[in-house]
Amino acid sequence: MTQTRAEKFAVFFRLLRISSGFFLALFILLLWGRLELIDVLLISLAGASVCWFLLSNDQQIIRALRQYFRHKASSNSPAEATPTSNLMFSETTSTSDISELLWLVSSAEKQASSSYKQLKFSNEYLYDVLHQLPLPLILLDNRGHVQEFNERAKILFGHLQQNKPIAFVIRNNSLIETINQVIDGGTGLTETQLTLARPDKQHFSVIISSFLVEEKSRTAVMFIDRTAALEAEKMRTEFVANVSHELRTPLTSIMGFVETLQGPAGEDQATREKFLKILLQQSQRMLRLVSDQLSLSKIERSDFVSPTAQANLTQAVERVRVALDHQIKTTDVTVNIDMPATPVIVAGVLDELIQMIQNLTENAIRYGRQNGQVDLTIKPDVTHDALPGIALASICVADNGDGIAPNHLPRLTERFYRVDKGRSREMGGTGLGLAIVKHIISRHRGHLEITSELGQGSKFTIYLPCKTASADQVEPLKHIVTKTSH
Repeated sequence: MTQTRAEKFAVFFRLLRISSGFFLALFILLLWGRLELIDVLLISLAGASVCWFLLSNDQQIIRALRQYFRHKASSNSPAEATPTSNLMFSETTSTSDISELLWLVSSAEKQASSSYKQLKFSNEYLYDVLHQLPLPLILLDNRGHVQEFNERAKILFGHLQQNKPIAFVIRNNSLIETINQVIDGGTGLTETQLTLARPDKQHFSVIISSFLVEEKSRTAVMFIDRTAALEAEKMRTEFVANVSHELRTPLTSIMGFVETLQGPAGEDQATREKFLKILLQQSQRMLRLVSDQLSLSKIERSDFVSPTAQANLTQAVERVRVALDHQIKTTDVTVNIDMPATPVIVAGVLDELIQMIQNLTENAIRYGRQNGQVDLTIKPDVTHDALPGIALASICVADNGDGIAPNHLPRLTERFYRVDKGRSREMGGTGLGLAIVKHIISRHRGHLEITSELGQGSKFTIYLPCKTASADQVEPLKHIVTKTSH
């Protein structure tokens, strides 16, 4: 490698600076007569040559290192390395030391590059995991400041910002204190509870875990929504209490009448017949309650399994008419049935559809107005926004009774929910009929629409997906009833 003029001047000035003391000593020895002029000249020439050689070699090393690091500075990737064989040296320059030095630098850099790649991969993996989690997650530093968060956390806490204290986001002193305790402890796993006071309360289990990343303390705060589980537990507790109450009432009545019949009143035939009739009614009430509960449990177990069979709605309505024929004749209510003469086929279980239609019709008869009417209508090939793009059939049961107040409508399908508890029990209702209807519709992937107006009556409309049936798939109807009344 040929030296430039600037490099030669640099070597020359370094030579003068380094050898000035040496030449001064030779000059003093010459003045004292200890050395001859020729000796001084020879020694000076030899020393200058050696210094020039050494300084030139050092300059070559500096040039090689400069070239190497310039190449590294201009490269885009920290993993790129410049092979020492690509560096040029003069014939008088020993490359062993330079090669070893560059090899050490390159090895250290490769190791650093490998660590960098691993760290980058780990960070990207952590980022992907963080943002793919279906649970809200917030990462904090050792000061309790937000470092990272996923989309779920952003939805839950809309004002999340990086490098802001978590206390600015979550206004809950107990939770903040627990987070600070975990951060101060350095490591560990802690679980606590959080309730967000919103229009609809949300309950969370909060998992707080502290760990080290690149020798830096980090704390993860994960939120698990327990609202549905707590609501289910609350409903289960209320359900058990309601069942116990519903069974205790007729049982208490039965025990009282039995004790009465065991006394002198049992000798009177009229009293005995009256009490036995009441005992029968109370026993039938308990039987209906147990039967409805068993039906509801059976339907709930299969709620996530869509029916694969096909059922004829007109056939179901005809069987309901036959089953309720006696009840219709003993009331002052007129029941009008309007349905096509041809089968209306849906994907469903016939027995469940019969139970669904019968529950709605019984309710309409039971709670309708005296001398009123109930309209039961089947329509094929309808549409509804709740089930877009699907051919539907509708079942509508309407009465002209007293109607239902709007505040009751959202809760009508809850277990044991009654608009008028006294009247419902008097009429023999169990409080489970509409809950059964709701679960049957859910299992059949349908939709229930309830409309009511006080003083005008109520209308329950069910939409179910249709299916095309062949002649051998559906049992033919022997009787088709169109707009009949009793």
